Amino acid sequence: MLNQCCKIAFVAALFLNNTAVAQDSLRTEKFNELASRVQKMMRQKGNSLEHLTVVHRQLSDYSDVNPELFKEISNKRLRYNLKERIRYIEMRSRGYNLQQSLVSMAILENEKPDNLEVQKLSIKTKRKAHNALRKNITDSRVDYTIEPSISYYTWGKNPSEFAFFDSPGMDVMFSLAGYKTFKLRPSKKIGKRQYYTYSQAGLKIDYFNGMLMPQLSALFTQTSGIDIGYAFNFSNPQEEVPEGTNFYTINIAGYYPINQVSIGLNARILSDFSNSHFLHYGITLKYNLKLGKKATSEELNKIKSDIENINMSPLK
Repeated sequence: MLNQCCKIAFVAALFLNNTAVAQDSLRTEKFNELASRVQKMMRQKGNSLEHLTVVHRQLSDYSDVNPELFKEISNKRLRYNLKERIRYIEMRSRGYNLQQSLVSMAILENEKPDNLEVQKLSIKTKRKAHNALRKNITDSRVDYTIEPSISYYTWGKNPSEFAFFDSPGMDVMFSLAGYKTFKLRPSKKIGKRQYYTYSQAGLKIDYFNGMLMPQLSALFTQTSGIDIGYAFNFSNPQEEVPEGTNFYTINIAGYYPINQVSIGLNARILSDFSNSHFLHYGITLKYNLKLGKKATSEELNKIKSDIENINMSPLK
């Protein structure tokens, strides 16, 4: 009887031990699976922080399997969360989604007020919002523009001999233009940043290949333009240009404006309305310096106050 009881107790103990080992094995397997998932998610940008939190919470149920690795993963997750939240704010700020960036920034500041990286991001985000709202005001009041530019032009060639990829030479052209704006109106809008377009009329001076060219200039919606003027020939080195010959000039241009800079393509004809006619073309890079009434101190103070209070009305 005693021997029978001992056998039963031994079998029961062996069964329980095997069960415990199996459970430990299952927990270890589950821990490794969840740890691998968390680490994989943190190797990529843009993963859902909510999803990451859920998986990490599941991993915490098995933290006793490997406490050191769990602590390492947890610390890495905190750094990943911060990095992703900063990236989110920067993306929204770059896209002028000022409301989202400022609200997210305020929440992050409240959670980590002593973090140096968060403090720097706060300054950068608020400065971006301030500049965007100020530009909305000043760009709506542009009265004049000054536009220096640099171009790379082909030398002139007789139109009858013209071939686009065949030129006797190329040189740099320097230009300076001043315009009065008119028909200013809103154009595209990116987030809370409002852009404006306008047409222009004014004077332009080009210097190219020994010729000085004052011109009347007009630009329509900042994208297409025409310059009409006179070219004083001082020292043009082209053999085809008769010495001392001056020309009337017409230049047609197409521009693609990018904020303060415009990129353009140009085609110019020079003619003395007699025997000499030359066609040349080039590419242009110009800077658009906008002049007009600035934002008042009251408007600037209101912008600052609205950003601090995240007042949504001026951000629309």
